[in-house]
Order: sequence, then structure tokens, then C-alpha cells
Amino acid sequence: MPEFTLFHAIQCGLFFGIGFLASTWLNLSGGQKSDEDIPETTLADEPSKTSEQDADLAEMLHSVVENVQSLADGMRTDVHKHSQSVERINNDLSEISGVEGVARVIAHLIEANRHLDTRLNVAENRLLEQSHQLRSHRVEARTDALTGLPNRRVFDEGLQRLFDNRQRLQEPGSLIMIDIDHFKEFNDRYGHPVGDACLQAVGEVIRQTVQPLGGIAVRYGGEEFAVLFPQTEIFDAKVAAQRINYKIEKLQVKLEQTKLAVTVSLGVAELFRDDTPKDWLGRADRALYDAKRRGRNRACWHDCHGCHEIPKGADPAWEAEEAGASSPRQEFLRDVDRRLAMFQRKQQPLGMFVVNIDPIDQRVAITQGDFKQIESGVHLAIKGLLRDMDHVCKLSKMQFGALLPGTDGTAAALVAERARKTIGQLQFETPNGVVQVTVTCGVTEAREGDNSKGLVSRAELCVKQGTEQGGNVIVRSQDKCDQATAEQESTTPVIAS
Repeated sequence: MPEFTLFHAIQCGLFFGIGFLASTWLNLSGGQKSDEDIPETTLADEPSKTSEQDADLAEMLHSVVENVQSLADGMRTDVHKHSQSVERINNDLSEISGVEGVARVIAHLIEANRHLDTRLNVAENRLLEQSHQLRSHRVEARTDALTGLPNRRVFDEGLQRLFDNRQRLQEPGSLIMIDIDHFKEFNDRYGHPVGDACLQAVGEVIRQTVQPLGGIAVRYGGEEFAVLFPQTEIFDAKVAAQRINYKIEKLQVKLEQTKLAVTVSLGVAELFRDDTPKDWLGRADRALYDAKRRGRNRACWHDCHGCHEIPKGADPAWEAEEAGASSPRQEFLRDVDRRLAMFQRKQQPLGMFVVNIDPIDQRVAITQGDFKQIESGVHLAIKGLLRDMDHVCKLSKMQFGALLPGTDGTAAALVAERARKTIGQLQFETPNGVVQVTVTCGVTEAREGDNSKGLVSRAELCVKQGTEQGGNVIVRSQDKCDQATAEQESTTPVIAS
């Protein structure tokens, strides 16, 4: 019975590993659409590359399964040998007498167990190695090697996920399709290395532009990119398209001593209630080609009836930003105004919290470089707790703001509390020792008649009240703008006296 139990426990573990690896492969393959689900005008330009990736992954999976099966066979043999050893030791134990004989038998038993334990460790390590290798291949299979962006596989999965969320949760979603203008002529004239540099530069501009707005940038195929916007209506998607168009129009690709201009055409579409993923993608693609028909270097959007051009230059603050005159705080306020517009139209909740780093114990001498290190660490900690659609930025020295679309004040307070606890556990190495910091958070949510400055000011008022209480607290604004109450306090704030 012990032999049966031990062997089958090991075998179940190994076969569980096989099942995990196989399911991982199925997830990789399941995200793809068939060609009949994709409009002809949007088929990827590199089907052979995807096929080669699939073939490589299939070969990898086959090798992994063979290795795991080999491990299972080896463990079956090892367990059988261990069982035989235990049986011999049991027979010896019945024939011997005296303490020395018993001690010798016990030593043999310990050695047999040690040998089996070593073999189990080897098998476990090999299985883990195969699992890590397959996971690495999975990441590679979901990332475009040239631009570093998620690839078509991720796009297909994301498109389906937004469609499912629309059906189940009634969440909005928007899509932007982007195509580099005259890229074939660009590639033929300047060569593939310059073409690759162009793709990398355009991809990075798109990523940096849409990430603060909650967009997911993807390389769709060839010279075409796409952006998926969860929980985003057409208003914000059109703003994002304007921003992308503007920034890429300013982009210049270096070629020796010259700089080459690049432009893109964009098509935008919101996911409607009766849409299928194919319908949604088709409307965005038709808007893209309408932008090309109208002369390129522009964006169009598609409603249920047809395509409409998105005017350029709707946000004059962009030029000030390009000239370096726009601060992160101003950019944050503009995003707040955009989100407030959606709140006013659709009454979707909008939460916010401001994080202020409490005064640091004056007994610890820290330099300006230490302050920057602390600010960077706090910023990363807050960002790590937020979703893709959320927006966090540095508002002023030692102060950060976090905007949470679709989140009410109660949920925002919970996120702020997690941020407070996470930051309180950070340790910063300085020449004068380890420094820990605390933060005070002010939480609020959008109300009728709010503007960006009013919303941020209300959160900052909560921070002020929390600081007056000693810091290291969460303070949430109540119904009246001039009232706030402490949600949670710590008895040991690390603040200057």
C-alpha cells in the first residue's frame, strides 16, 4: 500500500504538470482568430511569421511532454527500486537480533529514503525548468520582437475580452486602428533598417501616448498598429487619436545627418451593443481607410451610419507641452477634465486620491538625491497598485495624484489605504542609513459641477487635514466640500517632530 500511495502521488503531480503545460499551449493557440473572422483589408501582412511561431511552440511543447513522460518513467523505476529496498530491509529486520543489527538496518532505510528524495528533487527541478522555459516562450509568443509591444495574438484576445465585458457588464470599449502612411515607399527608398527604426519609433510614441489614458498599444501586423481602450467611450478615444496623430506628425526618424518625417492614418470606433467583434473591427478599419482616402495624416471615426473626420488641433495645450511649457500637473488636470466630461454625460463614477509624503524624521540626514530616490520609489509603488486605465503622476514635490475612472470614493479609499500600507513597508538605502517613510492620502470622488481644479483641490484639502492630525492617515471628503473625516490612523507615524 505505501508503494501504491507514494508512486501515484508522484505520478499525479507529474501528470498535473503535463496538463498545465498543455493548457498553456491551448491558451496560446486559442487566442487566434480564423481568417474568415477578419476583414480582408485588416489581415496581417506576416502570416508566415505567425505560423513559424506556432510551429516552434508546438515543437517545444512536444519536447516538454516527452521530457515529462521520461521523468514519469524514471520515477516509476525509482519508486519500484525503493520498494524493493524497503522489502529487503524488512526481511533483514525479521532475521537480525541485537542493537547493532537494528542500527544497520535503520541506516540502510535512511539511505534508501535519501536516495529517493534526491531523485524526487532532481525530477522536480527538471519539471520546473521545463515550465519556466515554456512560460518564457509564451511571453515571446505574445510580444512583437521588433517594437516590444504586444502582438496580434494579444490583440485578438483583448478584442474578445472587451466584447465579453460589454455583453456581461455593459462596459464601454473603443478601438483605434493606425497605419503608417506610404510605409512601403519609405521602406523601399531608405532600406529595411530605417524602416525598422521607423516602426520602433512610431510604436513607442503610440505606447507613451495612450498608456496614461488606459489604452493598450499593440502591433497589429506589418506597418499597422492598434489600441484597445477598456471602459472608454468614443469621446475619449477620439481625443487619444488626435493626440497620436499630433505627436507622430512631430516625430522625425534619423537617417545619418537627416531626419525623416512620418505620418499615420487612424480609424476609431466604439463598441456598440449589437456589435460582434468582427463588426467592431470592421468599422474601425473602414474609418482608417476613409482617413487614407481623405488624404492621410488624419483620423476618422465610424458611427452606425458612416465615417466622420476628427478635427486636428482640438487641444492647443499640446503645442505648449511639446515646447516644455506643460507640467505633469497640467497634463493630469487635462485628463481629469476629460474624465469629468464622461462623468457628467454618463454618470460613471470617478475617484481620486492625492498622496503626500509625510515629513521625514529630521534625525536622519538625507540628500537631494535621496529625496529623488524616495519620490521615485513611492511613484512606482502607487503605479503598481493601479489598473491600466488609471492615471498617476507627480503633482508637486513629494506629492502625487491618482485618477481612478469607474471607481467611487469608497473603492478609491481602499486603493489609497493599500498604497499607504505598501509605501510604509518600503526601505530606502542612504549613506546615513535606511529610511522609511509614511504618507497621508486625501480621497474624493467626482460630483455634479466639478472641474479638474476643484476636484484636485478637494483631495489636497483632505491631505492638509490629515497632516494636521499627525500624518500617516487616509482622509476622505464627505458630502460637503469643506468637510473631511479620518478613515484610518496609525499610532506610530514616522514624521518629523
